[in-house]
Amino acid sequence: MNPYRLPLIVKALLGASFMVANVRALASCTTCALGNDLITDANPCNNLEDNVNGLFNTDLDCKNAQLEHYQKGCCPLPPLEDHCGYCADGFSTPNMELMVPTGQIVGGYACFDYYYQPQSRIGMFTDGDCSDTFLQRAGFYCGCPNQEQECWLCPDGQPPSKPAKGDAWVTKATCRGIEYLFSLFKEDECAAFPYEAGADLAIFCGCGGLNQTEIDAQAEIYQCNLCENGGVVTNPDFPYSTEGDFVKTCAQAEEFAREIIKTPSGCRNPRHFGEARQKCTCSEPLFDTSPGAPSLMVSWTPLLLQLLIGMVVIAHP
Repeated sequence: MNPYRLPLIVKALLGASFMVANVRALASCTTCALGNDLITDANPCNNLEDNVNGLFNTDLDCKNAQLEHYQKGCCPLPPLEDHCGYCADGFSTPNMELMVPTGQIVGGYACFDYYYQPQSRIGMFTDGDCSDTFLQRAGFYCGCPNQEQECWLCPDGQPPSKPAKGDAWVTKATCRGIEYLFSLFKEDECAAFPYEAGADLAIFCGCGGLNQTEIDAQAEIYQCNLCENGGVVTNPDFPYSTEGDFVKTCAQAEEFAREIIKTPSGCRNPRHFGEARQKCTCSEPLFDTSPGAPSLMVSWTPLLLQLLIGMVVIAHP
């Protein structure tokens, strides 16, 4: 029996007439788990009822649809009971007294408590799939068999030296949370993430085991500049963003671009620096930006790819 299932005796205590009167309503699959209303009916949350028409609340397809609706930000809660578990094999029992170091709180959550955190049902890459949730990817923390950690933020496999430092640009998380995120990556995802993000967060978080020679060599080939004209920020102390969990100044954005961003695509990403480039002012160009002149912003050579391989080394302590 699933350990999270409500005792059947509770249901048995309900009157038979009540059950008969409500069986039709209880059997129909609702758009949101627990019959909750949609948070919004704007795109992509419009017409979601089409995904659950003809389904019953007990159907796996119903629960998967409700999970996807939550993950898309349309519903306030995911299905928590009898859906998605820590262990990928579907039958092993996790140790609910172990800890999941999520980064949200110092020390993390006990596996029992994390199971009931709605955010544990967020999907890493795919919506509507239990196997891709933070919960099931964290199964190795809770003792699930044949599930092991495949990725580490720090090349030496140790925690970062700056766990409370906040990344306000790429992940919007503290280094403690970034460390948890990396721990959930599969081996191939671990290797791909630095290229996709264009950032070396191991440097940002003060990791051990970094290859400083490679870092210095890469910086000579390419360096991101917040000021796209090649100038420097002239209002460094200006807090260009105070929303969210982190106050961001122009100086902080300039330093992050210069020291942490490692690819042209990461440098140009408006999600990282769009607001900063609108509100931070820059000096005159420090190099020739006329048509036909070589640009440091788009420098790219095959050697850079080789250097980036050392950005995040998958350690196996």
